[in-house]
Amino acid sequence: MTGTSIERASADLSTGTLVRLAETGTIITGDGESLPMFEAESADLVAWSVFTQRMRATLRLLEDTIAAELAIRIRAAGGPITTDNGTASESISRGSVSGIQAKHIRALLEDAAADGEIPWDAVDNVAPLVAHVTPAKAALYAEDAPAHIGEKLKTMLPERRRSVKVEAS
Repeated sequence: MTGTSIERASADLSTGTLVRLAETGTIITGDGESLPMFEAESADLVAWSVFTQRMRATLRLLEDTIAAELAIRIRAAGGPITTDNGTASESISRGSVSGIQAKHIRALLEDAAADGEIPWDAVDNVAPLVAHVTPAKAALYAEDAPAHIGEKLKTMLPERRRSVKVEAS
């Protein structure tokens, strides 16, 4: 089965048919015959693998496009969107902070506390002795810290990431 023949055949495949093929371990050959995968020609299996890779990439692009539009609508609505089909919400997170970066953040805060610019409690609350810093906690603290400390702290943190989560009803 060539790449073009599977693409032509795929136009007639419904989502339900694809699910049944996956559940039963069956493929449709270039001749239009339905066979268990272990009986199929290698060329047919390769063609199906290429097809599924293309479909996965296409679906990922579609999902990303939908997520971008949902993010705009969630922000415009001021929170989650709930419909009969499900709920779409947005979360904002930051990547993790490495142990070395956590030590640098703690050192910055210790220096500021030693100079009397921030309270010592802030050092342990934001950057505990264990080499771990919660990026959200540090970012929140950076908003209220003295400007020069807040700016330095912000440069040490990973960028914010927004993600859309959709749960079916």
